[in-house]
Amino acid sequence: MMLRKFIEANLCRFCFLLVVIAVLSDVRAEETPSVAQPQASSEVTATGLPPVVKPVIHLAPPMTQSGFWFVSTHHSPQSFVHTCPRFFPGILRYEQCAGYRSSSMVELCAALEPGIPVCIMVHGSFVDRASACRESISTWQWLRRGAMGRRMQMIFLTWPSYSPLGPLVQLEVNKLGRQAARNGYYLAELTHHIPPECPICLLGHSHGTRVISSALHLLAGGSVQGVCHPFARAEGRHIRTVFAASAIDHNWLNPSHRYGRALCSTQCLLNLRNTRDPALQFYSCRLPLVAKHPLGLTGLTTRDRRQLGSGGHKVYDYDVTGVIGAAHLWPYYFNRPSLACVLHNYVYFPDRTPPQQATLN
Repeated sequence: MMLRKFIEANLCRFCFLLVVIAVLSDVRAEETPSVAQPQASSEVTATGLPPVVKPVIHLAPPMTQSGFWFVSTHHSPQSFVHTCPRFFPGILRYEQCAGYRSSSMVELCAALEPGIPVCIMVHGSFVDRASACRESISTWQWLRRGAMGRRMQMIFLTWPSYSPLGPLVQLEVNKLGRQAARNGYYLAELTHHIPPECPICLLGHSHGTRVISSALHLLAGGSVQGVCHPFARAEGRHIRTVFAASAIDHNWLNPSHRYGRALCSTQCLLNLRNTRDPALQFYSCRLPLVAKHPLGLTGLTTRDRRQLGSGGHKVYDYDVTGVIGAAHLWPYYFNRPSLACVLHNYVYFPDRTPPQQATLN
């Protein structure tokens, strides 16, 4: 018993030091050399997944555009108590030349252009509002680099994910993970307000992928923490999903597991996995002997794909270890222009929307 307590105590300290190093490391990743403008393909692979676009030499200059939407769930209830909460979104509009200004859900819904894809980006944990504002601009600019003449409307969803790092960081990670799942309810409701003619890409980083997994599960009629969404559903919608550094157990998408209905709501899922991610390498230490390895580290296992059956064909694990290296934070991704091209077929839906040289929203 004493030996077990000694191991657990020192394991927590060791994990804490590693997470602090990962979170506080220099996030100013070097800009990779410009890469070639790839050829966009509108074909679908034999598995039904949109092919990943491989970059070649120089990226074309980004298209002109006006701005994007910044949606906050900070003023929405963060404790469900087994009742359906009300969504009180805080809306900002970012204009390229004027910065942020106050807006409303009415203006957002009226401005979305039917037929043009909408990309909803969800950040991970330990992100304060100021960082979210900065990173939303960088994310928008990054996605533009992979446009290849097509249009897209971006919504950056921010949720109350910030918590100061302390000696019990593993407890904070668990708490924020549960909070991420709750905010999936608001993401599901946000998709309900998007015109049904707009294809949707859900792009998440770290715990942002848990927000998305929760939302997709709810959109398929599932329940999260004892709550089902009364009206938001995925029927008739074209949704594609991208996970980066995904901080969910690798088997949570399997049938009868935590988000077992999630894959029913999305056409496909591109999982960017990094075997050298320092935070994900110790993800399972937050609940020793209970938690599985994270999806962003291992991808789906052979057993997962066997349990998923035909649903497993929706998931494509794409290894970014050589591009990202020993890093976890979101800036390491949006500072890689080549990755914007990899995401092209999932964000811009080239098989559903023709190229148009026009202003983006």
